Amino acid sequence: MSQNQPTVFVAIANYRDKEVTSTINDLLRQATRPDLIRIGVLSQVMADDDCCAPAHPQVEEIVIDAATSQGVCWARSRLYQEMLGDEAFILQIDSHMRFEPGWDKRLFAMWEQCQNPKAIISHYPLGYKPPNHLPNKEITVLKPGKFNLGGTLVYQSDTYPYNDRPESPIPSAFFSGNFLYTPASALKEVPYDPKLYFFGEEITMSVRLWTHGWDFYAPNDVLAYHNYGKQTARPRHWDDHATVEQLEARSVDRIQYLLTGREPLNDESLEDIEHYSLGEQRALSDYEAMTKVDFQQQKILETHYVKAGRPVRLFKA
Repeated sequence: MSQNQPTVFVAIANYRDKEVTSTINDLLRQATRPDLIRIGVLSQVMADDDCCAPAHPQVEEIVIDAATSQGVCWARSRLYQEMLGDEAFILQIDSHMRFEPGWDKRLFAMWEQCQNPKAIISHYPLGYKPPNHLPNKEITVLKPGKFNLGGTLVYQSDTYPYNDRPESPIPSAFFSGNFLYTPASALKEVPYDPKLYFFGEEITMSVRLWTHGWDFYAPNDVLAYHNYGKQTARPRHWDDHATVEQLEARSVDRIQYLLTGREPLNDESLEDIEHYSLGEQRALSDYEAMTKVDFQQQKILETHYVKAGRPVRLFKA
């Protein structure tokens, strides 16, 4: 294992979230080498909000009027276009997270265990309740959940006991927007599509990255926690915006074109789509075969990736 930790750009899209201060403070406090971390925050706020990032020499923030926001993919695209520097790695998280001691050193060691220069570590972390109520530890592995009304695949997690965790990261096939650790070159090669809205961010990035030759792994230890519960002090983008229906319709058109080849009725939905295409190193059909998902028929052919308390090795990295 390498003795040298890499520099890390932590990307946070913050939409009117008061938890962002606690998230950043905890991330830095729990890190082994906070000096190697630079945090970029795109804060989308309204005039009376108190939801900006804390002042810290390693935190850079862009603050915009929440009324101008076009959703999380748009925000994350801006983060990487305008704030990513020459850091070796990216950690993408949400603005409502908590961390285990030494998460940075342990996460890099986990990535090295993959023995794959195009490894991406990603999953849905366990949930916490503010301020710091953490659950019992379990290992989570992403799996297909269902196709929603727009025909977009969304995920669920399988879990198995912490005491039975494997010795190395678990081969997966899925990208999570709320916990992503990757060489920075991945998101330079496969940039975020700012014209996606919310649903579809994860499955399209999964397919695009995989077809460009990147491989996914689920963590084999617990390093972070995410707040999934709805908080009255944390409005969602769709709570504030009247244009959500149009943004979502455009997003569905782009997802379906990418994954099924379906042409949209509105040609404008595909503006700049050539910049956010599939890769040529591996085929979409091979991804479907690996994950046992049929995008055309909107069918999931395998539902459990964890059986008898242990992960089923469906995926080969």
